[in-house]
Order: sequence, then structure tokens, then C-alpha cells
Amino acid sequence: MIQTSGSREGRASVPPASAAADEPSAPAVRRARRIAAIVFLAVVVAFVGISTSQIVMQAFAPEVKRGPWTTCADGLAALSGALDRGMTAAEAETDPEKGVGAFRVAVAPDWQYAEGVRESCGRPDERRGLDALERLRYAEEQSVRREAASLAPIRKQADQAIEGLSRAR
Repeated sequence: MIQTSGSREGRASVPPASAAADEPSAPAVRRARRIAAIVFLAVVVAFVGISTSQIVMQAFAPEVKRGPWTTCADGLAALSGALDRGMTAAEAETDPEKGVGAFRVAVAPDWQYAEGVRESCGRPDERRGLDALERLRYAEEQSVRREAASLAPIRKQADQAIEGLSRAR
């Protein structure tokens, strides 16, 4: 509605705009903040719940892959053979990290079933055999690291000597 003032006819007077009219009311702001907080907390609670359930499942009910071996002895023999393959694969590497990588790649096909082999080994002597193989795997992986580092200079000298001989011919 436009009002006209008596002294100035023809000109409309507009009431001054208040700053409060442009801003939302205080209850609307509180409601929006409450909704945003609830949504944020729901996302956090969902993330924590899902993460916790995954950790609990891994800790108390891990997935065990059954190997292709029917007996514990067959499984132990396969794991031992995998260690031999791993050491053979790692021997050619002069870099310790590449040697460990080659070792792990070579043993992985059989050692992925280590927990399945553990379940098939019920007797104490079979369990001791598997424990010994696991300690051997760790020791051989460490020896790959040490040997690759200590043999690198010797291999380099041998390669240079052989290269020098082939050029001399």
C-alpha cells in the first residue's frame, strides 16, 4: 500500500526496510542448526558403527580360506615347497625390497591358505610343525633382506668382471 504525504502530493512514501525482515526468524535458524547437527551426527554414528562391525568381524570371525589339500601333512608340505620357491625367486634380486617382493609373490599362492591349514592341523605335533614353518617364513624373509643388501656389491663386481671378459674377446 502506498501512502501519499500531504505536503508533497504525487510522491509515494515507502516505509524503511528493516534488517530483521530480510533475516530468518530465530526459531527457524535454531531448527536449521538442529537438523544439520542431527544429519551430521547420523553420518558419524553410521560410519563408526560400520567400521566397528567390520573390525569385530575380522577379530572374532575371520574368513578362513580352505586350501586344496585334504590333510595337514599335505598342507605343510605345500607351504614348505612355497618357501623354497620364494627363496629361489628372491636369490636373483640385488635390491632388498625387490627381493622381499619376489619372495612374497612366490609364496603367496600357497600361503594364502595358511589359516585353512591351521584348522586342518588338530594334533599338537602338527601345530608345532606349522608354527615352525611360520617362523621359518619370517626368518627367510629377513634373510632375503640381509643377503640382498650384502650380496649386491659382490654381484656388481662379478657382473663387471664378466662384462670385462666378454669385451676382451
